[in-house]
Amino acid sequence: MLRFISIPLLTLCLMLTACQTSMLKQFGRVTPGMEKDDVLEIMGSPDRMERFHGKDRWTYVFYDSHIRFEKEVQFFEGNAIYVGDIWQPPAEKSAVAADTRHEVEDKVTDQRIAKEKEENRAAYSKFEVETRGQEKVRYVPQFEPIQ
Repeated sequence: MLRFISIPLLTLCLMLTACQTSMLKQFGRVTPGMEKDDVLEIMGSPDRMERFHGKDRWTYVFYDSHIRFEKEVQFFEGNAIYVGDIWQPPAEKSAVAADTRHEVEDKVTDQRIAKEKEENRAAYSKFEVETRGQEKVRYVPQFEPIQ
């Protein structure tokens, strides 16, 4: 009796194991041009969904042979336009590169402001001197009293 129960159970286990496919292989079936429904049918629900620059971005996180994978599908108007690893902006457009550019621009601006500040101080001092007439030598003649 035990033999009759274990054989179908063993067969069922083998069938279920054979039906499991690697998520990496499943992701390989996703191609640009597919609609969202087709991607959902192959991959299931994404782990993260976001809207970025007018595109829907779906991120799938899965493990294959103890290796973690993060794959992304980008949709525009309902069709996949990008399938692959997580999209990263080009190095020249990254936040670090922008921060570096802004630091350089800030230093130049700070130097310009400091120079203008000194020029304005000098111009104001000159204005005060001219207004008070301090730069002119004033000669007041000595008068002898009239008798």
